[in-house]
Amino acid sequence: MTGISGFDAAGLKLELTPRRMRGPLVPGGRPRRWLRWAGVPALVLMCALLIAPAVWTVWTAAVARPQVVISCGVLAVACVGLTLIPRPGLSVEMRVASGSVLAVVAVAALWFLGAALTEDGVWAYLRTLVWVAFGIMLLAVALAIAWWSRNARWVWAPLIVPFGISAFVSGVAFRLIFEYLAARLGIDTVGGYRFWYAAMLGSAFLWTWLGFLTGLLRADIRAIESDSVRSGYLHVPVVGAPSTRAGLRSERVRARVAFVGRLLASVRPVLLVVGLVVGVAAARVFDVVLIGVPGSMQYEVDSATVHWWRLATDADLGRGAAAAYSLPLALLVGLVAWSLQTGVRGQRKGRGATTVSPAADGRPRVGPIRVLGIAAVSAAALVPIVVLIGVCLFTPSGFGFSGFSTMFRDEALRHAWQITAWVATMATLMVVAAALPVAYRLAALRPEGLASKITVVTLVVLSVLPAQTYLGALDTFIDEYGLSGTRIPLIFVHVAAGLPIAVLILRGALLALPGGSADDMLYGLATPETTLRRLWESAGPAVIAVAVLEFIQVWNDFFIGLMMSGAGASPWSLLLWGGVRRFNESSAELAAGALLSAALPVLLLLLTWRRWLVPGLTGGVSR
Repeated sequence: MTGISGFDAAGLKLELTPRRMRGPLVPGGRPRRWLRWAGVPALVLMCALLIAPAVWTVWTAAVARPQVVISCGVLAVACVGLTLIPRPGLSVEMRVASGSVLAVVAVAALWFLGAALTEDGVWAYLRTLVWVAFGIMLLAVALAIAWWSRNARWVWAPLIVPFGISAFVSGVAFRLIFEYLAARLGIDTVGGYRFWYAAMLGSAFLWTWLGFLTGLLRADIRAIESDSVRSGYLHVPVVGAPSTRAGLRSERVRARVAFVGRLLASVRPVLLVVGLVVGVAAARVFDVVLIGVPGSMQYEVDSATVHWWRLATDADLGRGAAAAYSLPLALLVGLVAWSLQTGVRGQRKGRGATTVSPAADGRPRVGPIRVLGIAAVSAAALVPIVVLIGVCLFTPSGFGFSGFSTMFRDEALRHAWQITAWVATMATLMVVAAALPVAYRLAALRPEGLASKITVVTLVVLSVLPAQTYLGALDTFIDEYGLSGTRIPLIFVHVAAGLPIAVLILRGALLALPGGSADDMLYGLATPETTLRRLWESAGPAVIAVAVLEFIQVWNDFFIGLMMSGAGASPWSLLLWGGVRRFNESSAELAAGALLSAALPVLLLLLTWRRWLVPGLTGGVSR
């Protein structure tokens, strides 16, 4: 039987198609059809626990302090407009005129915003601006160190360990170190202590983040140099040379500036993810202030998050003051994210799980001075841990293991560890299960399409959304409906907070060049079982990376647990926090509890770093 639209003979059936066919010839339907409703749980969680409470916070702030809301809105529009002026399409005169007007509007809005906040609140925000600037500088330093050490066989484990350690543990360790040094240096004035504790907070933040940032950026740079196409773009040869010495110097400067621009463009997918994480961490410094700084000095060095916590827990001020105070922090973090948001595009050659491991004999030799420097930095990263061990073992009563034995026998602490492990495990499973279908569908969209851009920008905003903008509303809801002290609200809040960044990481792993073999394998015709297998082959390291990061974040959490937990669902950090009030008397027990609590996340981080975390976050490089 033959016809215009088909041919059927001897068991062979051919049919014409009205449009171009794509994908491998395998049985089954398009995976996006049976994954159509799989993203609903993630959408519901983010809308119910992030977006709706944030809208409620804005409304509460508008009723209580309308000047703050209006000033934040005007300042946001002006700052975003200033970032759009350098784009092509405007004349020089228009750029100067519009830039001047927007600058004046931004300064006026900032002045009105400062007038609406209290003096203590303004100083807290100024200190938070310093924290954000410090985080950006740390990111730049990590990128420079990653470039200079890309060919070195450095000892990576000591530098990675601090990332798995919570802010509680780092606060205890650095408080012990700096109080000991303050006593030896004879610091006894208020101004001296203010500077000393500010230095302590900065050291703790640097200790936590520098190794993690450097390791990921170094791995991404090595992956770029292993790709002939991307390496050729990065190392553009210089054509010709100036004849004069001044021209040669000027040409070198221009070449270095151009190289830095190409390097930033090459590492921008990883830079976006780590920049968002460290930017939020810098703006939300909370744990280490409450734990590492004595109560009498906290008002001198507190951050915007600590000040908001005091407002939220003060019943006399009402919830409107705390809601209004949280909006400038959301604006600050949002503007930082906007400046970092350059898009995550499909720059990979194929499937995300394809590992790139450059040949060892192709590496240039590294000089002994650089090797000694890297070894010294790695050894210095272990000093806080050695201090904690020493405090546990060498107590005022002599050498012994009383600190560890006391913590092991503490029934309440063992119960808190069990609760934290259960909450972290459930939250991790729910984040991975809810984020993967959303990332799969989002990666199938064209990166330059309007729907993809809007979705990515929304996820970036939700990723950097400060917890203050939704925790106040959720805390009110939980108290009114008698859910305080239960684990379920704590789990779901952690899931909602971790979903946006998880979707961005998994989407980056699933991106493939349109029309390529990886695109056909992931989004062509296939059965559900085949699609799931291909998903694991393509994004397996990213899935493990998201799971490990979520588990570590929930295990080490202090802020969300403090705001939402009661006596029946307290994480271990809240239980140990009670001992901080008598820090000198219980330092051995605090150090022992901190070390025992850090063992599980550090072990998990070290076991998964090279095989799963680095490939999952950088797109395939294994070292």
